[in-house]
Amino acid sequence: MQTAQELLKLEFDKRRERNPNFSLRAFARYLEVSPAQLSQMMTGKRTITVKTMKKMGSRLDLSPTEKSEIAQALLKDGSRQPQEVYRVKLDQDRFHVISDWYHFAILSLTRIKDSKADPRWIARRLGISVEEAHQAVLRMERMGILQTKPKFKQVGNLLDVDSEIPSEAIRKYHKQNLDLAIEKIDTVENSLRQIQSMSLPINPKKIEAFKKLIDDFLENASDLSGKSAGTEVYSLNVQFVPVTSPLEK
Repeated sequence: MQTAQELLKLEFDKRRERNPNFSLRAFARYLEVSPAQLSQMMTGKRTITVKTMKKMGSRLDLSPTEKSEIAQALLKDGSRQPQEVYRVKLDQDRFHVISDWYHFAILSLTRIKDSKADPRWIARRLGISVEEAHQAVLRMERMGILQTKPKFKQVGNLLDVDSEIPSEAIRKYHKQNLDLAIEKIDTVENSLRQIQSMSLPINPKKIEAFKKLIDDFLENASDLSGKSAGTEVYSLNVQFVPVTSPLEK
């Protein structure tokens, strides 16, 4: 298991790899701590308390189990413990079904003709490991979302697993889907995919109107998908994000 210090270093290195201009100051701002405090924690000059790690953990897309394990390790290292040990809102099952993309894909697979609950078949169709497929099926069965016998089908709504989905689970899900799209650019021929992007000037007052436009498009896409029997599962992502930094007033 990684220590809190190793986790911070690894996350910083990953972000620097994606963006060489990413600075320690930017990382500290994201984690909502001071640059000096973060530097001292990463070099081992400052003790990382459970309270501090709880605050940063929600920004690092850690699962409930990972947060709990790190908190317990910090306590064993002698760091100061707050009155209550770190609590998590969702158990591990609920976190994974939201954060790992293939759970949604498995539910879509159930609507394909001749689909099978066999983890080996699922793994081959989605390009994941057999163990990932096996655990995902068990997870969704335990939660009452998926049925494997007598028929392989969806019996519950994955988005109803909790009324308060943690932002770190949602962030992880979106990151995985973006990484998946990057992979498919190199592995799937043009005739079987469509990836487009555009930049356009936006009045911030129109953002909600654009979000509504995207919601309507996704609803129409879902309706179109349901009008015919599917043979493959696709991931549809629409990105609408700012690429400029607001000017300081």
